[in-house]
Amino acid sequence: MRSTWSLIALLGMPSLMMAQSYFIKGPEAPKPQEKTAIQEMTDYLARRIGDKTLSIGGKTPVTFQIGDTELAREQKCLSSELEDERWVIRSIGDQILINGGGTRGVLYAAYHFLEDFCDIHWWSDYEEYVPETSSLTLDTLNVTGKPAFLYRDIYRTHRGPDSVRTAVRNRLNRDGGEGLALISTELGGSFTYGSPSHAHTFDRYIPFEKFGKDHPEFFSLVKGKRIGGQTQGQLCLTNPELKQLFLSQILKNIKQDKEIAEKKGCLPPRIYEVSMNDNRNICTCEQCNAEVEKYNPSGHYLNFVNWIAGEVSKTYPDIYISMLAYFYNEPPPKGGARAADNVIVKLCDTRTNQAASILEKDNKVFLDFLTSWKNYAKNLFIWDYAIIYTNVTGYPFASEFHYGDLYRTYYENNVMGIFWEHERPHLADFYELKFFLETKLFEDPYQDVNKLINLFMDRYYGAAAEYILAYRHAIDDARKKNDGFISWFPPAAAFHYLTKNDIAKCQLLFDKAEAAVADDKVRFARVRHGRVGLDRLTCYIANPLIHQGITQNEDQPFKKLASSAFKRLAETRASWVENWINNKGILQQFANELAMLSSEIDVIPAPPELKDRQFYDFYPTHFQNHDTNALKLVDDAESPVGKAMRTEVDQSIMKYYDLPFAIGVYDQRNTKTLISTTFEKPAAKGYNWYKLPRIIHLPKDGYVYLTRAWTTKLDVSNPEIAEKDFEIWASVKFTGPKFFADSTDKNYIYIDRIVLVEPQK
Repeated sequence: MRSTWSLIALLGMPSLMMAQSYFIKGPEAPKPQEKTAIQEMTDYLARRIGDKTLSIGGKTPVTFQIGDTELAREQKCLSSELEDERWVIRSIGDQILINGGGTRGVLYAAYHFLEDFCDIHWWSDYEEYVPETSSLTLDTLNVTGKPAFLYRDIYRTHRGPDSVRTAVRNRLNRDGGEGLALISTELGGSFTYGSPSHAHTFDRYIPFEKFGKDHPEFFSLVKGKRIGGQTQGQLCLTNPELKQLFLSQILKNIKQDKEIAEKKGCLPPRIYEVSMNDNRNICTCEQCNAEVEKYNPSGHYLNFVNWIAGEVSKTYPDIYISMLAYFYNEPPPKGGARAADNVIVKLCDTRTNQAASILEKDNKVFLDFLTSWKNYAKNLFIWDYAIIYTNVTGYPFASEFHYGDLYRTYYENNVMGIFWEHERPHLADFYELKFFLETKLFEDPYQDVNKLINLFMDRYYGAAAEYILAYRHAIDDARKKNDGFISWFPPAAAFHYLTKNDIAKCQLLFDKAEAAVADDKVRFARVRHGRVGLDRLTCYIANPLIHQGITQNEDQPFKKLASSAFKRLAETRASWVENWINNKGILQQFANELAMLSSEIDVIPAPPELKDRQFYDFYPTHFQNHDTNALKLVDDAESPVGKAMRTEVDQSIMKYYDLPFAIGVYDQRNTKTLISTTFEKPAAKGYNWYKLPRIIHLPKDGYVYLTRAWTTKLDVSNPEIAEKDFEIWASVKFTGPKFFADSTDKNYIYIDRIVLVEPQK
């Protein structure tokens, strides 16, 4: 019967009896989004009600009137009569009206009925919750709503086959990524950005590769040299010729996008991004310096964006121009600069403690930016991060308890839209819970967050819910007690806010959670996946640094705890994603990390140069890898370690892996380089030691970097070594004609060992 209904619905027939107790009726000629709403209601009601009874106000059978039906006309609830995205669910006798404004309202009404009255939920691209088939008795209905935020967007990765539908079911009106039709017409269309992208567009409009040679004056002057490119430089925003070129490009894109949208039958883009490249190298020419001095970097940038926006509005008054308040542009402008009415300012949250409320003292800097920017921009968006970007992605922190404060603060400070970066669901800490809250609070930031969390816990974890919730409260309590600070690029040491005692208590809670759902295969897998972050942290803390020349005492009870954690990771972690359609590389990533987390590491003998010295020894599995295209962990028989981090030199467009070779130490918390040195040529073929020229006092939060691209890094924030003095040595091998004229090998750099040598007394 369901397949018959699908065919009839697509042909525009108004109704079909699904079961004895309810009917579904649509318009005579349903629009694409109405067809989708009808189909979704048909499919899910069949699973939820089936052949059981549905009644409304004591009446049965019930007729659902979906979309612009005659009933909608009588009730003055046509899509053209309602606000865009407003949804309405209303019962009139034995009929239930399901409709909404614009192209998305009818879908939102359908999904709200399924969620709010049928208890159906969509956790991710791969998981949903539909209660067992049963009768449903409803009282008289008259509910309506409209999302609180104009723009609602979550950037996700490793998507499922129907990921866009997951976004729409959770009432997102943009779905991350690029392209005009991110959300198709059938799913209501997008409130989206036009070509070329939604962020970092300077280099996309004016590529350094295309214009750098003939027009170096278009690009930022930094230390006497004109530089450009996505990761290296910016544009010279006071150059009049550049401004005209940029304007012509954006006008061309708007025209082309509108034509493409019309042909595809989709909504045209409403926003065009004019935003800085992803680096801090602002132009320092005389004219730009003068503007920066008068207006602040953000005001200097706003002057350029406002001019573009003013010119665009002459032809396209409905278009917004968007910019980033990011890095040096995060502080608001001065000197009278403010955003034009058709300009959107996207304030990027790069400074907060994600584990804390925005109202706590740790987050005062960003809160001050937010409360100030609302006075300089009519249209304020937020670019926020629910992800951490170092090798510790997925280590536990309970940000979910503070989402209510965050959303309410945004709403009360005139924020109109939010873009979340929330990648890596296979790694991210409690991804499904946080995604659920992010989407729900988009619609109403004043909802009871604890009530939402309890709902999720009950439906998602079943009998294990009380133990999982207790675990989340335990790590939040530990963060408060021990002043944990989780930035967007945290070192592993940041997670020492969880002591060994805290971890032991949390592991016991997970033991109880697993026991509670031992006979429930689905929920047991969810509990085991939720435990991954804690297990990884347990192994990391139990795995001591290799301190050559020192006999180490091991905490045997905790070592046993870590052994169990490692066994769980090895046995079940990969199974969570093995059926995902985008799992390329994940299994190898798991294998690499297991090698690092193993407590059974073979200690490599000290090299002859350090035979009588004491030092901390780090192998390639400890290195951070920030360029997945150019860096790879490989076996190398020539290395005493047996492995090396290999850099594919020719992958770098900017030639940042060519000579000279660089080593340095960076203080991440204070954003400054403490020491750096370069080597003009390799010492010899094979592995050789390269050293910093003096003893360095390591920062509390920092790293050692190698190559001029800084893409091979060693986190040195562990409390055992942070804020102590060391010599820095690195074992490196160069191959290929870039380094040795007579070499026939490929151009590679191999790094197999970094050691922190204690100063001689």
